[in-house]
Parts: sequence; C-alpha cells; structure tokens
Amino acid sequence: MNNTELYNTLGLDKNATQDEIKKAYRKLSKKYHPDLNHEPGAEDKYKEVQDAYETLGDEQKRAMYDQYGATGDQQGGFNGQGGFSGFNGQSGFGGFEDIFSQMFGGYADPNRPRKGQDLQYRMTLTFEEAVFGKETTISYTRTTADGKSESKELKVTVPAGVENGQQMRLSGQGEAGLNGGPFGDLYVVFRVAASKDGFERDGADIYLEQHIDFATATLGGEVMVKTVHGDKKLKIAAGTQNGTRIRMRGMGAPYMRGGGNGDQFVVVTVDVPKKLTKKQQEVLKDFQNAMNGAESHKKGFFS
Repeated sequence: MNNTELYNTLGLDKNATQDEIKKAYRKLSKKYHPDLNHEPGAEDKYKEVQDAYETLGDEQKRAMYDQYGATGDQQGGFNGQGGFSGFNGQSGFGGFEDIFSQMFGGYADPNRPRKGQDLQYRMTLTFEEAVFGKETTISYTRTTADGKSESKELKVTVPAGVENGQQMRLSGQGEAGLNGGPFGDLYVVFRVAASKDGFERDGADIYLEQHIDFATATLGGEVMVKTVHGDKKLKIAAGTQNGTRIRMRGMGAPYMRGGGNGDQFVVVTVDVPKKLTKKQQEVLKDFQNAMNGAESHKKGFFS
C-alpha cells in the first residue's frame, strides 16, 4: 500500500486537515452504511472508509502512515482468527535485546523469559452502544504456553462515550509468553457504526439536522427533537434563519474523563413549501403586501 491510498479513499489529499478528514469520514460513512445503502459494493466501501479513518483520524497513526505507508497494526496484518493480528511489532524480530546484540556484539540469552505477542480484536458498536457503553462477551483464539491453540471467552465492559478508532487494553489476555514469560495483551479496537437517526458525533458533542416549516421559523414555536436521551422539546425563536445552530446542553455523549455529558447541537433547516393551496397563497400574498407596505411607509417617513 502506498501512502496516499487511504487519503484517496476519503477523497482527500495529504495536506488535508484533521477537520477535513473528520468531515469526509462522516459524509462517506453515512453514504455507504449498509443499513442505509443497499447497492452492491456499498458494504465493502463502508469498511474501506472505516479503515481509512481509523488511521488518518489518529494523528500518531497518520504520521506513521505518511512516513512508512502503514501503521504498526497494518504491518502485522490479520491472522484469520476472528479479527486478530500480531500487534506489538515482534513478528519476524527478536525484540530489542536481539537488535542490541546484533549492533554491539552483546549476548542475548535465548532461554530468557519473553512476553507473548499482543492481539487485536475489532468490535463493531452501534451509535447508541458507543454513547452509553455495554457489557458483552467476546470469543477469540490464542496460543497457550505449550504451543496449542485455545478458544477463549472474555467478558468486556465497553465504557460509555467510546469513539470510533479508540482501543482498550486487556492485560494478560494475549498470546502465551516464551520460556515462562508473561502473556501478551489484548487490544479491543472499537468501530462505531453510523447512526440510523441521523446523529453525528464530534467527541462528546452530538449534531443533528432538524427540519422546521417556514411558519415556525418566522413566528417561532416549539418542536420535538430526537436526542440519544429521548425526544425533547426545543424552543424555536421567531425569525430563526436556515442553518442556525441551537445548543441543547447536556444532551450529548458522556465524557470519558471528568464526568458529565457533552451537548447536542441542532442545525436548523427551514423547509420552503413547493406547493401551496389557494388559501395559503392568499395568506402569503397578504403577508408580502404587508411587508412591502411597511417598507414603503418606512422609506417615505425618513425621506
């Protein structure tokens, strides 16, 4: 893989900002989500977009990709066992002590205890599961100290507020060590599916597009708005313009550190009717005439 392929997947160049990467990911993941797009190849495209963002959305992984064309976990590849792969970069190498020995002529004891390899497990969460967390059981295969494979089940508590691409380390749940060394670790990497309700996340904040009619935008009123915490009433001020952003405090996802929730931002889209009844046309004409009359009166008064 060259070091532009992931950028091409998101339709960006290598000079893209992190905000541009995030916006492209949101747009494409929503476009190709299997629950929303049933065209052939949409699911494969969705997975490509997820993989691209998992790397480019993380500044450290992105820097490694830009320099080497791959990140540490990409270089290891998958081993075909339930989504796991070598994770600590030891495959094909003897570790730091062996490298030190080759460079400086030192001696590394081949019988020394060595930690086992780390493993990686990718877990797909719904949008709501990522917001509120959940407890689940995962199954995977690892190698024991005697070189045999064992199937292992493990209870995992997904923390509330986890984001796409984040990972959780489970100590001692990886491959068995060598010569009595400790087990490696298991890294659970989270992949968050697009929301079916149109929610989008930026950290702990949630964004939602809300359509309102022309009359409500002009005169003001209340509308029911979806949040991850249930439907809530939202006050619309008179004269609200298309594209106005309204904050709903505390209606976002939980902060993973420090407690509390982020906010929900409702982006207003004012719907202009394409067809009107005769009565509606008459009312709008009266409104237009009143507005024009007010403007004429105002000009005459100050002239």
